[in-house]
Amino acid sequence: MLIEKLFSSGVMQMGPSRNDPGRQVGVFNPAAVAGLPELRACRIDEFRWIAGEWNYENEVPATAANPAYSDVGTCRYALCEKNNWICMIAPDGRETQQITFDPFSRQWIYVLMSGAYGILRSPEGWSDNQIVFTGMMTMIGLNCEWRIRWTKENTDRFSFVNEELNMDGAWKYIDKWRFRRKC
Repeated sequence: MLIEKLFSSGVMQMGPSRNDPGRQVGVFNPAAVAGLPELRACRIDEFRWIAGEWNYENEVPATAANPAYSDVGTCRYALCEKNNWICMIAPDGRETQQITFDPFSRQWIYVLMSGAYGILRSPEGWSDNQIVFTGMMTMIGLNCEWRIRWTKENTDRFSFVNEELNMDGAWKYIDKWRFRRKC
């Protein structure tokens, strides 16, 4: 059904293969994808402020099984993959893709690929100074419907709150991360 939908919507059409021009295969319809790279670039600019080094504090509340605690550290974000992704930069310089804008669906995508795994989406995007991502996440073997609410205070401060969806349909606070740009 996916392929049928791509062709019937006009996004794809038959055309010559890149590897064997004599072979007809599914290719993007140039008229349907015109302007999508520019749209992505424009939307990625909405996150450009995050590039740089940050100090963070992660505040975790007490539960029945643990006391409240707070962890601190530093991290670095950069635009990567030809400015199509916001990446977290590891101390060894390795880039981990984290946030992008999908111009086809016109939604933001947040990807988790280490320790926690999932693909969260934000169809609404930025509203004033906040963006909200939701989706299924697996963290250290536990699955949950997860929401992360990013708030940009200014170009030198931002935070995000992690929440999980309870059985009663209400969002429950997990923890909060606060970031301040390193000077």
